[in-house]
Amino acid sequence: MQSKNDNTLFKGAAWYYANFRRGYPESFYNHLIKVFKLDKSSRVLDLGTGTGQIAIPLSKIVKEVVAVDPDEEMLNEGNTFAKSKGVSNIIWTKSRAEDISNKLGHFNITTMGASFHWMEQDKVLEKIYELTNDHGGVVIVSNTSSIHRNRGNDAWKDVVLATIEKYLGKKRKAGQGYFKEPKDKFEDILERSRFKVLKTFNNRYTQEWNVDNIIGFLYSTSFASKRFFGDNIENFENELRANLLKLNKTGKFTETAVLEALLGQKSKEI
Repeated sequence: MQSKNDNTLFKGAAWYYANFRRGYPESFYNHLIKVFKLDKSSRVLDLGTGTGQIAIPLSKIVKEVVAVDPDEEMLNEGNTFAKSKGVSNIIWTKSRAEDISNKLGHFNITTMGASFHWMEQDKVLEKIYELTNDHGGVVIVSNTSSIHRNRGNDAWKDVVLATIEKYLGKKRKAGQGYFKEPKDKFEDILERSRFKVLKTFNNRYTQEWNVDNIIGFLYSTSFASKRFFGDNIENFENELRANLLKLNKTGKFTETAVLEALLGQKSKEI
């Protein structure tokens, strides 16, 4: 199984992460604004920020975002991208989520986008609780775009997964080891924390992809990192392109994406 302390999970993936990871729909941010009453006086903690897929959009809504990640490459890439967009109110901080402390200050909400499964969940939620303002909360976001969770029976995902398995094997890689699904549902983990109020936000929508986007996305992941393919990288790319174009000669594909977020609040009901 993968180690929660494996610092190679996204080695070499930062540029692809910044350029090919899809963000989250506007309806998601509007929901957070409404539920947690976010405004230009608010502070947000974004754990497992990656290159800022949540931190950067939220920075336009709130006073300040503290974006935390253990991967320096990710932070540097995110900082560069944010500056290119004129964003200057994000504090990029290298740290494991498990090591956060009150030195970071207190926050209206803490967000975790497709990162909670890599963490020591109970420990992290307890630490977040201590840093959360009254009536503030926590937001745990599931990945909206997963090859392994084919929510809409999108045929192109089956083709991608089969091609990856041909080169890397059926067992899903993750850094120096292999991925193992968390034993507990996120709902159960959140319910046993001190964030007693639990609500969910779901949004099903479509996204457009092309072959280059798909390949770039794969290289941003922990399971199909470019380095895993070694000398076979060119063969893999050529075969994947051929397989996808065989499925659709235009090279354009539609994905059924599903955003799922769990919201917990410190005291007042949502």
